[in-house]
Amino acid sequence: MQQLTHQNIIQALSIQGNNLLIELPLPSTPLKTTQWAEGFATLFDFTCYEADWGADRYQIRLRNNDVECLLCIEWLCEAMWLTPLGQSHSATFLKDWLYQKKS
Repeated sequence: MQQLTHQNIIQALSIQGNNLLIELPLPSTPLKTTQWAEGFATLFDFTCYEADWGADRYQIRLRNNDVECLLCIEWLCEAMWLTPLGQSHSATFLKDWLYQKKS
C-alpha cells in the first residue's frame, strides 16, 4: 500500500457532484482499511467517529474544528470518496481545505 502523504492525497482528489473522489488504490484488507482511515485522519488532524462496516463498504465520520465529512470506501464499485457533512460545506470547500492543510 502506498504511503499516505499530503501531496499524494491532494493529487488524487477530484470533485464529482457533492463528493470528493480519492483516486488511490483501495485498501485490500479490513486491517489495512482501518490503518488507511487512521493515517488519513492523522494527516489532516481529524478525529474518527462511528465507523460502519458493510459487506463491501466501509464508512467513518471524520471531524475537527473546521470540517466534518464522511469517508466512504466501497469495493464493489472500487471507489473511495469524502462527503462533506453540514449545510455550509461543499466538495469544493472540502478540497480547498484539504489543499491548505499542512501536516
